[in-house]
Amino acid sequence: SQWKGSEQELNNSGPSVAGAALVDSEGKKRYYVLRDTEGRCLCTMRISTISAKQTIPFFAQFPAPPEDVTKVQFQLPTMPPAQIEISK
Repeated sequence: SQWKGSEQELNNSGPSVAGAALVDSEGKKRYYVLRDTEGRCLCTMRISTISAKQTIPFFAQFPAPPEDVTKVQFQLPTMPPAQIEISK
């Protein structure tokens, strides 16, 4: 539940990765998970727990950063950020 974000609009997403963000440090912009017309995140839902050393694939759709952005950080609450290189 710590990953879903604190926005009231995202309550329909339930346990999910709706709190994830992509951060463009150079452009000083944050990109949040997109939502459908009913306020649910365009991401994997119904993730409740992950045990130590367990791997769970998930999906999250973000708005596209500008063409000149080649690196962003993927941030998920309670976890260390991950550097992502964007290929065109």
